[in-house]
Amino acid sequence: MGMINFLNNKACCEDDQSNGGNGDKNCLTQWEEQLTDASNDYSEKSAESDKAKEAYDNSYNWRDKLTNWLNLIEKSNEKADNIVIELEFFYGQVIEVCKNAECTSKALEKLLCQLKSIFDLLYTYENGEEQLKTLVTKLIKEINCVKDVKDKDKEIAINCVKVYEEKIKMVCELQGDLLCKLIDALKCANLLFAYICDEQGLRFKLKKILDEFNGDIKEEPGCSSDDDDSESYPCDAQAKKPQPTMPIDKSDYFKNTKSSLDIAIVKTDKFKEGWTKKKKKSDDALTRKNSLAEAIKAAKAAEGK
Repeated sequence: MGMINFLNNKACCEDDQSNGGNGDKNCLTQWEEQLTDASNDYSEKSAESDKAKEAYDNSYNWRDKLTNWLNLIEKSNEKADNIVIELEFFYGQVIEVCKNAECTSKALEKLLCQLKSIFDLLYTYENGEEQLKTLVTKLIKEINCVKDVKDKDKEIAINCVKVYEEKIKMVCELQGDLLCKLIDALKCANLLFAYICDEQGLRFKLKKILDEFNGDIKEEPGCSSDDDDSESYPCDAQAKKPQPTMPIDKSDYFKNTKSSLDIAIVKTDKFKEGWTKKKKKSDDALTRKNSLAEAIKAAKAAEGK
């Protein structure tokens, strides 16, 4: 008896559990009907599996992006911490330089005043008392005017005074050069102090940078007069120039990113579990469909022989 004839014999499909449910249909017809049901069932379960896979892939990609973002934020935070360490060391050195520069400036100012007072003892000014240079000149004149002293004794005395006068002149000739050089030194010391230690100097700018990195300064970006036009008015300061919040690991952005990543990890695992279950059901449905299709194909091929 051929395979088709065998399958057309409905007795082969009957069993104790069918309770006559097969009716008058033969086995091949039942398999073909079951194949239709199996194909529909597979299409449904495959669509559900694909939808679950898409949800899992989207969640996985989002988790991956958040992981990369958080890694970049943490690296940026680490670099910011290293910058603060270096800046604090540099700022401490600048403080010491400021102390030394201030002391140097004050010391040079006192030295200039003392040197000026020394030269003031040598010169006679219009509104001042007669000083050493003038007094020496007058002393020579007065020695010459003494009448009861021998000329030889006068000459000896005058020669001694003239030696002293020459030394005074040598000192006087140094005044311009010494004072100019000392003033230049004082100017340099004052400029150094100003550039490094004044309110707008290096010390001030370093302190501001440190305060910003430590989160002590939160400046709101302002709007310039150029923003007052029809396109940008009113000016949104935050939109014009958003400012990062420091320290980075204390910012809402860091906290929200980390929180979002924690949620994404949990949801991704949940989506993966859901997709795995639906994939198994889809694979089972495909196996059933393929089994029925192969059975029908084999039966028809055998009958053809």
